Amino acid sequence: MMFRGALRTLVPLAAALTLSACAHAPVTAMSSELRTASAYVDAYNSRDLPAMLALMHDEVQWLSVNGSKVDVFANGKADLAGQMESYFASPTATTSEIGGSVRDGRFVAVREIARWIDGKGNLKSQSALAVYEIESGLVRRVWYYPETK
Repeated sequence: MMFRGALRTLVPLAAALTLSACAHAPVTAMSSELRTASAYVDAYNSRDLPAMLALMHDEVQWLSVNGSKVDVFANGKADLAGQMESYFASPTATTSEIGGSVRDGRFVAVREIARWIDGKGNLKSQSALAVYEIESGLVRRVWYYPETK
């Protein structure tokens, strides 16, 4: 009987202490790698090519991964800039957001969610995994994996 009484007192106390500890857990700050990737996505969404260029390494590489095949989409800042100019001139305006991330050293893997309005006025979206390699605060390489809808 005494044991049950102690349990009735200790269980709520333990729960309160656990919740209190969780409430005071430190918030993890965004890594510099994720800040760089996020700034790049923000510049993309604004169609701000100069801001995108400022975040690119001179030897940036954009790679598309599909199974065991890796295609080089862009090789170098000038190549990527030219492709982005053409893309931004197209009538379809796509925006992206980062829907989660994992960092490991200079690499940050993100789930990028793209949205656009199709020719019929319907909102469309898809997501893809992208891995950014950040070197000295600049995007050095990006590997894009196949999208999911």
